[in-house]
Amino acid sequence: MSEGKQFAVLGSPVEHSLSPVIHQHFAAQFGYDITYARQLLQRDTFEPFVRKFFAAGGVGLNVTLPFKLQANECARWHDVSAHQAAAANTLAMTDQGIGAWNTDGAGLVNDLRHRHGFEPGGKKILILGAGGATQGILGPILACRPASLALANRTLTKAQNLARNAQHLHPQCHISAFSLTELNERSGDFDLVINSTSLGLHDGRIMLPAEVVRNTFCYDLSYGASARFARWARDAGASSVADGLGMLVEQAALSFAIWLGDKPQTQQVYQLLVERTQHDG
Repeated sequence: MSEGKQFAVLGSPVEHSLSPVIHQHFAAQFGYDITYARQLLQRDTFEPFVRKFFAAGGVGLNVTLPFKLQANECARWHDVSAHQAAAANTLAMTDQGIGAWNTDGAGLVNDLRHRHGFEPGGKKILILGAGGATQGILGPILACRPASLALANRTLTKAQNLARNAQHLHPQCHISAFSLTELNERSGDFDLVINSTSLGLHDGRIMLPAEVVRNTFCYDLSYGASARFARWARDAGASSVADGLGMLVEQAALSFAIWLGDKPQTQQVYQLLVERTQHDG
């Protein structure tokens, strides 16, 4: 049993983060005594805080928006997950100095497979958006060897650049990019549609053709009241929908294992958070 281990989640905003609740539940499974804080930072205070935290014996940090790129840049050692995503959501001290990981994509894949019974391998997948959230999940999704993966983004060149870079790392996969306006011509082509952004939302309305999601499994990386795409997709005729709460719990479990070497069970805390977010919503 270890005592008094220090952890925190860094972000702006960060006051509504569920990470402290998740990690306290994980720690209880193994009898760890931990302190897990929320820390609001600004861009110029981020790196000094990180260095001071680890210098004082802190064990691990989670990083949320808007600091994932900065977290990656301030690390001395990078896991392949952080290297591929060019962003980090998990920091820990290693023999080489501060180390960076990105557990978002693997957390998503674990949630898809183990909670929703969806195997990405061999499937046709569409990701809406080409920003940082997509960068974080792209490598692990492609490592599953889907039949095809398409990126749709309002700015076509951004999706094309991301697809081109991903194709170099995963030459065995068929990766394409197109603009959101082209979705009208792609309806019914996908087994899974992942919404990685608020793109397509305007004044509370989803500005996408319903045919894109009809009879398709739709996954919204947002969760709770923010998962408007998931609610829209259900009404538009999706075969099933999920929000990103399971991904949040699964990526946290991977971070916990990086820090402490123990892989926690996730279902109990997931169920607790489902009830909590439903109540809050």
